[in-house]
Parts: sequence; structure tokens; C-alpha cells
Amino acid sequence: MESKAILVFGAHPDDLEIGMGGTIAKLSSKGYDVQPIIATLPNFVKTDTKEGRRSESILSAKVMGCKSPIFLDLSPEEMVFGRKLVTMIDSIVSKYKPDSVFTQWYGDSHQDHQALTKSVISACRDQNNIFMYETTIPGGITEKSFRPQLFVNITEKIEIKKNALECFQSQFIRCGDIWIPAILGRCSFRGYQINSKYAEAFEVIKVTKW
Repeated sequence: MESKAILVFGAHPDDLEIGMGGTIAKLSSKGYDVQPIIATLPNFVKTDTKEGRRSESILSAKVMGCKSPIFLDLSPEEMVFGRKLVTMIDSIVSKYKPDSVFTQWYGDSHQDHQALTKSVISACRDQNNIFMYETTIPGGITEKSFRPQLFVNITEKIEIKKNALECFQSQFIRCGDIWIPAILGRCSFRGYQINSKYAEAFEVIKVTKW
């Protein structure tokens, strides 16, 4: 019997929604058990607390129709590519036996995103169907180029993606009012590339079909 589980890894709250909120909503509506896993909870200022970010993520998951996130709650010092993090992720993959695994793009400029994805790829060495979602907005610009290979039409889910992003009120203070329009603008660009109104794009690490 085919697994209906899908694991989606993100270093921080809102990473998943930025990169693939529409795809999460679409897969959830198709009957997949989408399980978000969030590695660490930022705690910068009074308006951006750990518990606040946790609550925002739980609310966003409800909007997207997926399971409530698993919070690994790692400290910044623990967000390194090494045996501890790989073993932790390996235990999650072994438990859920997913059909597919999504993680962040390894070319991102944020060290937490890089460490997480290296760990996910290592833990999923025997896993089929591994994909990386596009870099976060704002930031993420490096000397590397994201290579879109898988496109998901999210036209019917774009409002859900927008509503999920709106759950993260803490980020409006940090990122400004242009934050969500910028994210949706990229979805419009990706949609144009596949002759749809909105889409999300992914790099393929490994896929097995037919």
C-alpha cells in the first residue's frame, strides 16, 4: 500500500508557507497526511517570541489543512550538520515512512537552512522522492542559482497560501508590508512559466516514477 504521509521540513516558522504553502494545501486537500517539522524557534525581540512563533505556526497549519507541526525546538548551537541532527531526522523518517519529503533549498544564504537540508538529505539516503522548495523571502540571495524542475499549479490554493502567511503577524514588523505581495509575486512568475496563474517551484534531489 502506498504511503500517504508527506514530511515537510523547515528551519523556522513561516519557511514552509513562503516556499510551499500552496503545495501543502493542495496535497492536504488530495488526502495526503502532510506533517510539517520545524527545527528551531527564533526568539529575537519582545514582538517575536518563541511561543508567539509557535502559535503562529499552529494556526497556519490549520489554515493549510495539514497536521500541526512537530517542533524540534533546537537551540541555535544545535542547528549544525552532524550526527545528532541527522539521527533525529532519521528517526522521524523511519516513523512516518513518507511517500515524499520536502526540505529547503541548500543554496540559501541562511546557515540554519543549509544545515537542515544537508541533514535531511543524509537522513533520507534510502528515501525516494526528495524535493527542495524555493529560497525564503526576504534574503536568500547567494552566488548559486535555484533550478526549478518541478512545478505545482497552486492557482486554486493561492488564497490559502496568503491566509497562512497572514498568520505570521510577527513578520510584518520585521519584513514590512511588501513581504506577502513579494511572495505572491514570485508565485505569479512561476505560474507564468507553466501557463497557469500561480505556481510553486522545486528542485529535485531524487524522484522515482514508473
